[in-house]
Amino acid sequence: MPISRKDFHARFVAAPWRSEAEVEAFVADADSLATTDVVRLLDVVLAGGGTADQNRLRIAAFESVAAAANDKALFAAFVRALKPAGRELRAALVRLLPSVNNVAEHGALVALLRADEAGLRKDVAQVISRVGGRSAFDLIGQLVREPRFAGRLEAMEAAMALAPQHAVPTLVAVLEVGVEAERLRAIELLAACGAHARAAEAARDALAQASHDASEAVAARAVGEFAAVADEDRYFEHAVPLAGTRGPVVARAVLANLERFPSSRSVEVLRRGLQTGPNVVRFAALDALEAIATNDVLEPLVEALGHRQVAVRTRAGEALVRLGRKGAVDLARTVIWLLRSRNVELRRMAVELVQTVTDPDGTLWPKLLAFLRDEDWWVRERVMDALVEMAGDSLLRHLVTFLNDPSDLVRRFGVDALLRLRSPGSMGSLVRTAHTDPDWWVRERAVEALGAIGDARAVPHLLHLMQTADLRVACAGALAALRAESAAPQVAALLDCEDADVQLAGLRALKVLGGPAQAADVAPLARDPRPDVRSLARELGVRWGQREPATSAADQGLPLLDQLLIAVAQLGADDLILAPGRRPLTKRMGRTDPLAAAPLAPEKMRRLLAPHLSLEQIESLDAGHEVDFSYRVETEGLRFRANVFRQLGGLGAVFRIIRSQLPSLESLGVPDVVGGLAAAHSGLVLVGGATGSGKSTTLAALVDRINRTSRRHIVTLEDPIEVVHARHSSLVNQREVGTHTASFAAALRATLRQDPDVILVGELRDLPTISFAVTAAETGHLVFGTIHTVSAAGSVDRLINAFPATQQDHVRSLLAGSLRAVVCQYLLPRADGNGRVLVAEVMLNNDAVANLIRKGKTFQIPSVITTSRELGMQLMDVELLRLARQGVISADEAYSRAVVKKDFEAMVQAPPAVPGQA
Repeated sequence: MPISRKDFHARFVAAPWRSEAEVEAFVADADSLATTDVVRLLDVVLAGGGTADQNRLRIAAFESVAAAANDKALFAAFVRALKPAGRELRAALVRLLPSVNNVAEHGALVALLRADEAGLRKDVAQVISRVGGRSAFDLIGQLVREPRFAGRLEAMEAAMALAPQHAVPTLVAVLEVGVEAERLRAIELLAACGAHARAAEAARDALAQASHDASEAVAARAVGEFAAVADEDRYFEHAVPLAGTRGPVVARAVLANLERFPSSRSVEVLRRGLQTGPNVVRFAALDALEAIATNDVLEPLVEALGHRQVAVRTRAGEALVRLGRKGAVDLARTVIWLLRSRNVELRRMAVELVQTVTDPDGTLWPKLLAFLRDEDWWVRERVMDALVEMAGDSLLRHLVTFLNDPSDLVRRFGVDALLRLRSPGSMGSLVRTAHTDPDWWVRERAVEALGAIGDARAVPHLLHLMQTADLRVACAGALAALRAESAAPQVAALLDCEDADVQLAGLRALKVLGGPAQAADVAPLARDPRPDVRSLARELGVRWGQREPATSAADQGLPLLDQLLIAVAQLGADDLILAPGRRPLTKRMGRTDPLAAAPLAPEKMRRLLAPHLSLEQIESLDAGHEVDFSYRVETEGLRFRANVFRQLGGLGAVFRIIRSQLPSLESLGVPDVVGGLAAAHSGLVLVGGATGSGKSTTLAALVDRINRTSRRHIVTLEDPIEVVHARHSSLVNQREVGTHTASFAAALRATLRQDPDVILVGELRDLPTISFAVTAAETGHLVFGTIHTVSAAGSVDRLINAFPATQQDHVRSLLAGSLRAVVCQYLLPRADGNGRVLVAEVMLNNDAVANLIRKGKTFQIPSVITTSRELGMQLMDVELLRLARQGVISADEAYSRAVVKKDFEAMVQAPPAVPGQA
């Protein structure tokens, strides 16, 4: 039997509400209730009481009977109850309100959007979205314009749910009065409005206006959304100008969104962004260029490869590599631009790119070479070295076609490339070019290439070509490179030529190919008036046992200084030492011997030296300074490095001979791994040792190897110039301080503007010089320098300690990355008295060494050297001990140079061996 309305209310109040079954039974017994009854039940539910479970069941019962009532008169009561209701009751009311919707009461519902409680506002917005209409939409439009309206976010969501095609004015109002978070959301909703055809134009206009918002974050978001709905012309009209007038956040957004418009003018704007920065803008420009991924982006990306900041250069290189791998841009042009960079990391990227990208149709190499055809010479030189290393003989058939090009420059490039390639397969083309090319330079380089290939089959062709007058010098050098001893008679015939260059080339070739059989051909040149020809002819005569009587220097009327220096050369000594009141001395193999019987009085010393000094040098000496210069004995073609100084009693001087024939690294006894440093393309290489230890000679031999084996630009800064490097494969510019440049500081500043690949700094003597060497090495140059230290660890400490304490941590970091190697050496007399032997300590910078440098633990470097012999490293004490045990040097000599002397004490204290005893 149904329950009466009165009993129903009483039972609802008194019910214990323990289970769902009780709720179902209660609802099943309920009769149809009047609106006032439902309101009374709502009051009971609002009052609460009981446990959480009881309240939940009571609300469920209320919701069921209220839903059955379905009277829109309940709408106002339910809306009033939303604010005081708890979470579960409010959720029930939100579900009930659509079923009792009453448009006349929508004002009260919308007004709840002013509530302080965000959860209530969210629930109200949900109800409005389901039941609202034009009146609710208009009320929302009014509310969002209130300056302190709390529910602007919820109101916008409701308006979008009701009528997105009409919501633009409401959202624009929010942009005018809302706080930043509200404006950001309004921009997102405007973008959604743009998807509706009826609202698209208004939404675009609103976003364009919002891109000028005072807030960087709002303006940047507006730019992004505007880019999604605007065409290119509108974007360039409204958004692009902001990149130059707003802060980096907006500028970054403008550039980042240009990827949507892959046109040449977008690329131009991105290029300007790369130039102006800051880095957050540059990185956005790089990302956009990569996303555009057309050949138009190559030029700005390549420009970024030369940026002063490493991060920008690296990021641009990585973008190019990714584009090349995807095939989005021309791979060949990408590789060329990476290879032309001075940055070694970018050149490494190019190599990796070529190695990882397939070339199924074989078009990559000819395209690369075709691009090189129109590049500057220095780009061709640098890139060709890398291509030869990467492709090898794969380039041959493409390079040969260059020899038929009508342009002299292209043919020169082709023959130079074949010279690098050194492939026997190119012999036929080179022989034909040497015979027929109209350009003498191309013919000469073709001959040099034939010699460099190292194939004996080229000898008959070279002998035939040697009959051509303008190829005799080149052919002689090529035959010497091939060590074609059978050609010695034909080479000796060149000595009859009147051309001094041909005679000198013949003598140099005979130094490699000839023997006593050619002594008679060489002998007449021992009296030649040209010193370089005469000197080499005499050297060969002595080597082959033909000692020609020579006119004495005194008989030739030479100055006394020249006579003394010529005597030094004839005795095979290294130094002439002059001191006032003492006899002139020579120094050979570490021993001094008198050169003349009579001492030189102080006044005579001054008369001896003064004619060879400039006024500035004399003034410098009088001021208490030393003077360095180079001196040449013209009649004999001898060169000396001179140091003049004041001492007790007057002027003193030391002249060190500079050998005209530069010894090879092998003949010096330098470890093989040191010779390998000539192939490096960047980093700092130090050669340390005491005065007279052969540092300069080792460096000169390294530079000579680079000069002979690669095409690079080498700049040397010396005080004074010691070894004059002849022209081979590289371009060597030698500058002497005081002669070619006013000071070391001026030369250092200018050097990096001369586009060098290799820099030799004669001596790292002070902070400016050391700082320059470290900086140049860090920026991708190969830098050589000498330092007066006798151990690798000491050399590193010497560089770091030259800087102020506040900079030393930074310098350690730079050195850890840029130091390539340290070589420290001694020149010690052999135990048998027959010359001297080079003893070297070698440290190569690997991960372990770099870590010790970075952490300031250089004292542990000897341990790393000891455990890294397989890499070519060697410790000075270990080498001294080895040579002493082998009898190459004396135990006493080894002991005096050793750092840890206890390892040598047993040898030094051992009694001499008695002949005849085991």
